Amino acid sequence: MARFALPLAVILIFAVSSTSGQFSCPKHLPCYCFVSAMNEYKIHCAINSTANSAFDITIQPGNKVRIQCKNSPDWSQFLLGSAIVVGPVVKFEFDSCAAPGPMYSAKIVDWQINALGVEYLKYEDFSAPLTVQDFNVFTQLKHLVLSYNKLGQLQRDLLRGLPNLKRLELKNTSIAEIPQGFFDNSSSLRTLELNGNKLESLAPGIFDRLKQIYSLNLGQNNLHEFKPDVFHNLQNLTALDIQLNNLKTLPANIFADLKSLEVIEFGGNNFISLPADLFQYNPELKIVNHSNNTGNLTTLPGKLLFGFANLKVVSLAHSGIHYLPEDLLWGSTSMIELNLNENYLKKLPTNLLKDAAELHTLSLSSNDQEFLEAGTFFNNKKLIKLDLSKNHLTFIKEYTFDGLEYLQELNMEHNDLTYINVDAFASLQQLKIGKFANNKLTLRTDVFDLFGQISPFHACASLEVLDLAHNNIEEIFSDWMVTSTNLRTVDLSYNKFEKLQAADFQFTSNRIKVHLSHNNIQLLNLARLEYFSTNQIADKSNVMHPRNAIVFLSSNPIQCDCELYDLVRYLNNQMDLQAQEFVKLNVKNMTCDGPEHMAGLVVEQLETSAIKCRVQSAKAQKDDPCAANSTCDCWMTPSDNSLLLDCARRNLTSPPAWINTRGYDCVELDLSRNKLRSGPNMSAKGYDKVVSLNLAENKITDVEMNLITPNLKILNLEGNNLTSLNSEVLKKLFDVSNISQLTLRNNPWICNCSSRDLLSNFQMGYKQISDFVNITCQNSIVSLSRLTIDELCQFSDNLIIIAGSLASLFVLLMSCVATLYFCFGKQIKIWLYSKNACLCLVTEREVDKGKIYDAFVSYSHKDEEFVVKELVTKLEEGPRPYKICIHIRDWLAGECIPVQISRSVEDSRRTINVLSPNSIESVWARMEFQTAYKRALSEKRARVIIVVYGEIGHIYDLDTDLRSYLTMNTYVKWGDPWFWKKLKYALPHSVIRSTITDKENNCVSTIDRTIVSKQINQLQVIFVNEKSQTVFEDVEEISQSISNE
Repeated sequence: MARFALPLAVILIFAVSSTSGQFSCPKHLPCYCFVSAMNEYKIHCAINSTANSAFDITIQPGNKVRIQCKNSPDWSQFLLGSAIVVGPVVKFEFDSCAAPGPMYSAKIVDWQINALGVEYLKYEDFSAPLTVQDFNVFTQLKHLVLSYNKLGQLQRDLLRGLPNLKRLELKNTSIAEIPQGFFDNSSSLRTLELNGNKLESLAPGIFDRLKQIYSLNLGQNNLHEFKPDVFHNLQNLTALDIQLNNLKTLPANIFADLKSLEVIEFGGNNFISLPADLFQYNPELKIVNHSNNTGNLTTLPGKLLFGFANLKVVSLAHSGIHYLPEDLLWGSTSMIELNLNENYLKKLPTNLLKDAAELHTLSLSSNDQEFLEAGTFFNNKKLIKLDLSKNHLTFIKEYTFDGLEYLQELNMEHNDLTYINVDAFASLQQLKIGKFANNKLTLRTDVFDLFGQISPFHACASLEVLDLAHNNIEEIFSDWMVTSTNLRTVDLSYNKFEKLQAADFQFTSNRIKVHLSHNNIQLLNLARLEYFSTNQIADKSNVMHPRNAIVFLSSNPIQCDCELYDLVRYLNNQMDLQAQEFVKLNVKNMTCDGPEHMAGLVVEQLETSAIKCRVQSAKAQKDDPCAANSTCDCWMTPSDNSLLLDCARRNLTSPPAWINTRGYDCVELDLSRNKLRSGPNMSAKGYDKVVSLNLAENKITDVEMNLITPNLKILNLEGNNLTSLNSEVLKKLFDVSNISQLTLRNNPWICNCSSRDLLSNFQMGYKQISDFVNITCQNSIVSLSRLTIDELCQFSDNLIIIAGSLASLFVLLMSCVATLYFCFGKQIKIWLYSKNACLCLVTEREVDKGKIYDAFVSYSHKDEEFVVKELVTKLEEGPRPYKICIHIRDWLAGECIPVQISRSVEDSRRTINVLSPNSIESVWARMEFQTAYKRALSEKRARVIIVVYGEIGHIYDLDTDLRSYLTMNTYVKWGDPWFWKKLKYALPHSVIRSTITDKENNCVSTIDRTIVSKQINQLQVIFVNEKSQTVFEDVEEISQSISNE
């Protein structure tokens, strides 16, 4: 008893709250409880942390309890053994839970949850089999939902403990068979949903006990046939759904007991035949759905639906029907909807609908109808919606739609209509929506009223939406503008419109959208838009009604010529405000398709001044520059009513003799970039109206008086050969003329004292000269705007002085250069050569003058035999012997070794470094290489030649400088077949020598006599490198020794 003390205490603690109809989270509950929303509580009980299993309980007091299981928690651990009091609830739901089973069902519901009066039970996402014990605790249950679970097999007595059950949902539960007697204890059942299962047959009498049932759904199974008595005793059944099975036919009296049947859904089957008296015992039928039949049932039995006074809706869509018996629907006077879409009907029987006086909607879309008989709809006066789209209708006769006085929507899209009689829609005065897109209509009637040609829709006064996209229409009809005051949308996109004018936008409807995109509109003339907007209809108080008329014009090949001028005025808000508000033209993304000079421009961004059009003489006149065979182009600009005469770049040597002004107010003449030597004769015919004259970049040398006329306002003389202007021309230009823009730059103006009048007038009339700051004197960059009269007179003298000064300075500079070169020529050449500058003046031979030896050989004494017998011997022999320096022969005894190394490197044109294993270990050989290497770096010349003798090992083990040199330079290796050629190529070339005999040492050597003589006659100071000391004594000894010899 002790272990039940805590749960009992909890029950007692919350007894008061339960009686008051309220719930709150228990304070001592061993689970986490919180309020999640208004009047909703959640309890989370973690059961097994390793498996992460838990119970999540949602409580809506007075309404619902929902238990969600996470990772299959053990029902023995529910609420961790504690209890709560929920009180009366209507719904109880299990989500992702296995059934509690007989052991825990009563404990959980009655004791731990204490939920009372449950009427609705739902299991979600579970697959464990259910037993009768799982429902015993829910004695008051009325609604059981087991849909969308994998039940598979049902126990015969599953519903035994649910005598009050009224609704059972078993949709999509993979049931293949219903056990005999399954419904024996379910006599109160009203609704049974068995659709979406795997039923193939039904046992006779399976539903016999369901005498109270009124809705039975057997759709979406695999039923092939019904036994005649399968629906025996179902006298209260009002709705039967057997669609989407595999039925091919039905027994004649299958529905004999269904006296109350109102709705029958039997489409989506494989019917190839139906009994003629299938529904003879079902007088209450209201809805018949036989859509989507897949069998070969091309027609229906005559009078199949005859005389059903309560029949409202019939759907025979997509059933493969080719023709219908005329008496199919006779006597069914209450029918309001008939759907015959997606069949193969070529003709609708004339009297098929003679008794359908209440019909509201008729759908005949996607059939094969080619024409409609007049009078077909005469008795269907209440028809509101008629769909005839996607057929093969080619015309509509005058009386085709007679009787449809209340029709509001007519859909005839995607037919082959080419003609509609002018009075075909005379009775459609209530029509609001007309859909006629994707036909071949022009809508021409050849019937006109005071405002123009009328369309077949002229009698449709209530029309609001008219869809005529993708047709062959070319004009706006008068009834759309005048009588269709309710019109809201007219879709005329993808038609054949080529031109529009202001009169086409006189819509009396103040709220209309007209779509004219994707037509072939090239001309859009709004010249009279302002006139029409002033005649806008006002009310009795003379107050204009606000308008929202919008016309969409994008994606048309518009021609941006003078006809478009008023549209550009409209887009630039240059029209009256009333005209701007009269109609809103949407030209978004519209670009000019022509003329060529305007192609590609965005219409919304055009300025009125940019609009111009070609002008040509109707009859050619002699010397008329606007004639068709003229070299000039003539344009008209409507923005200022001007004639533009473009004669630029025509290689003209003389201007046009006269101009035919054609009545325009002014002329703009462009003669730039030709070969004119003088301006036009402005007294000739037509030149008096020239307001702009462009003579830029010609060869004009003088400006004549008659060039300046009273009407001339712009004169461009840029880039000619003008040097001055006489005083009379200057006076007329700046004192008399009306020229406001004068361009004179890039002319060779003479600037001297004779130009004082020119400068004075230029400065006084600077406002007229647009480029005054850019006018310069001949052969100068000085601007006239910066000169004074005094400076102008000095200008020529200053030029002479400047030129003389520059010449004197040049002579002085050349003299200094010659003197320096005479005194320091050698040093200059050496410096230039070291800097790689002016190499054409400096040669290597000149830099190396004064060098005694061709090469100094650096080696280890251990390699002396190879050096003396092989290397030196071969180099000092032959027709072009080299002067070689080696330390055993050419160094003086007793002298400091580092000094001798430096001197030998300095006195030699090259240093040959014999690189061998012995020399790598030799300190002196390393010093000799470093001295030569640094000397070569300082002179920026190739002075060092490496001869590899023997195996020297890996290059990375060598001294840093030596490794760096071998990495960046090539070397010669002893034993190479090309050894001597490569070596001699690296040594100095073309040295002419003579032989000198050393009598004292009895040896012969080759010495450059030029060098010797220079050494004798001039005391040399030798710089070994930047860090070496100067050795004066050695120089004297060498000089004395050479002199004695």
